Amino acid sequence: MDRVPFLNVLKDVVGTLNESRKLFLKDKKLMFSVLVFPLMLNGLVYLFTVLAIKPEITNLIQESNLLPMMDPSSPEYIAQLMRVFADFRQFVVSSYFFSIVSFVIKLLSVIVIVHASALTHKDENVKLRDFPVLTLKSWKGPLVTYFYISLFSLGYWFLFFIILFPLLLLSSNFGSLATKSWALFVLFALFESYLAIVWYLSLVISILDETYGFQALGKAAKIVKGMKPKLFFLNLFFGLLCFGLAQIVRLVDLRWSFAVTLTTGLVLVGSIFAVRMFQLVTYAVAYFQCKSLHGQDVESLRDVEYTKLSSTSLMGALP
Repeated sequence: MDRVPFLNVLKDVVGTLNESRKLFLKDKKLMFSVLVFPLMLNGLVYLFTVLAIKPEITNLIQESNLLPMMDPSSPEYIAQLMRVFADFRQFVVSSYFFSIVSFVIKLLSVIVIVHASALTHKDENVKLRDFPVLTLKSWKGPLVTYFYISLFSLGYWFLFFIILFPLLLLSSNFGSLATKSWALFVLFALFESYLAIVWYLSLVISILDETYGFQALGKAAKIVKGMKPKLFFLNLFFGLLCFGLAQIVRLVDLRWSFAVTLTTGLVLVGSIFAVRMFQLVTYAVAYFQCKSLHGQDVESLRDVEYTKLSSTSLMGALP
C-alpha cells in the first residue's frame, strides 16, 4: 500500500472513530444509558459467575485430590468418585447457565446499541422506554445471523488446529514450535479481522433491515466494497485494544485478596465489553457510510420505522 493511500485510510479510520464519538454527544442520555445499563448487567453476571462457580471449582479440586490417597477397590473410593462426578456435573450446569445468560445480555446489548446509534445518527427522537419494544421486534434477525457467524468462526479456527496439528508432530524443537505456532496464530487472527468486517456489518444489517442469516452476510459483502481497508484497520485497532486489556490479567497477582482480584477482573471485563460495544457503534456509522457510498437512500430502513411513538401505540404494535 502506497504511503498516501495508507495515510488516507488512517484518516478515514480517525474520522469514523470521531463520528462515532460524536454520537454520544448528540444524545448523551440515550447513548450513555444504552451503554451503561448493559455494562452493569454484564458486570453483575460476571460477579455472580465468579461467586457461584469459584466455590464449585474449589470443592471439585478438593474432592479430586482425595482420590489418589484411596484404595480403588474400596467402597469409599466409589462413593468419593460419585461425589466428584456430582460436583463436576454441577459445575457444568452452572457454567452453561451463566453462559446462556451472558449470551442473552450480549445479544440484547448489540441490538440496543445498534438501534440507539442509528436513531442518533438519523436525529430521531425516540425515548429510552421505547427500546424494549424495538428489541422485541428485532431479536430474531441478529440471533440467526450470529448463529451463522459462530459456525463460520468455529470452522475457521478448526482449520487453524488442523494446520497446527502437523506442526506439533513434525517439530522436535520446542522453541521452534512455539515460534511457528505463534506466527500461525497471528496470521489467522489477522485474516479473521478481515473476515469480521462482513460479520460485524451483517449483524448491523440484520438489526436495521429485514435481512438476516446468509442474506445479511451477502448484503454486507456487497455494500462493504470500497470500505474494507478502513474497517480492517478499525478491527485491528479494537482487537489490539482488547488484547492489551486482556494482557493486564497477567499482571494480577493471584496472592492478592479475593476482593482485589475480583474487582480487577470486573474492571477488565467491563472495559473489554465497553470497547466491543463502541466497535458496534462504529459499524453502525459505517453501515450508513456504505449505503451512502453506493448511492442508496440511507433513510429507507425497511425493518424499523424510527418514528416518535407514544408508549401506548408502541405496545399496541406488539403481536
